Amino acid sequence: MRLFKAIGALNAHLMAGKSHLVALLLLPLLLVSCLEKDNAQNDLTDAREYMRHRDFIEAEKSFERYLRRNPDGPDRWEVWNHLVDLALNVRHNRMSAIELLEAMTVEYESQDEERRVVLERLASEYELARRYDRAMELWIKLDNDLGTPHLQKAGIYRSMARIYLRRLEFELARESLTYCLALEIPQSLKSDCQYDLADAYMVMEDLDAGINELRSLLEQDGVDDELRVLSVFMLADALEQKGDKAGALELFESIRFSYPNGSVMEARIEYLKNPPKR
Repeated sequence: MRLFKAIGALNAHLMAGKSHLVALLLLPLLLVSCLEKDNAQNDLTDAREYMRHRDFIEAEKSFERYLRRNPDGPDRWEVWNHLVDLALNVRHNRMSAIELLEAMTVEYESQDEERRVVLERLASEYELARRYDRAMELWIKLDNDLGTPHLQKAGIYRSMARIYLRRLEFELARESLTYCLALEIPQSLKSDCQYDLADAYMVMEDLDAGINELRSLLEQDGVDDELRVLSVFMLADALEQKGDKAGALELFESIRFSYPNGSVMEARIEYLKNPPKR
């Protein structure tokens, strides 16, 4: 179809009295361009079909051909993301996925929404690869972006806090989570931030501050059931460390049948009920 349109355009060019030589020079270029675009669309169709049949090797080849043949194609976002997913979930090659995401940061630098999505995913992959310096660089870049939504910033601050804790930069971790709590975000996300803050205090061995955060969290309505159980467990553990065995036992008993690791729970309860004799 594109080929016929190109020929029609050239005919119009000639009918308008333009140079036959210009038309003859343009014809091969137009034909190649049209064929390349048709081939690129075929590559995308093939790739989607290969994905449907779980032929991931051929799908990856077709996606890569599409990117080469169609530098301005409307489906490049879909294709890039398929390639990243294939690198991570099929080839299990995180560094290959990171290389793809780095390339995407260049392509989508001027597209705000897509750029933020790519940077967040790239930062997460660097964190999983234990490339904490690069991950932090990207998290900070996202944080400094005035257009980054608060929902996304909550995840950014939690991720930054994790890295700061690994670096033993406790005050920066606490500060990041305090920023998270100050965001205009749903209560469920605030609860996640508060739980992380309590956990950070435990790592910092500030048991009293951690206990206060956990008690505040548990007094709130609408806390997710799983998070509530984890918070009760952390609070019980902190009370045990503080010497409040009775308080710890009561809390452990309250989540005896809801804590995900039943054997651990039974061991903690048994230890408090029958401590080893010295």
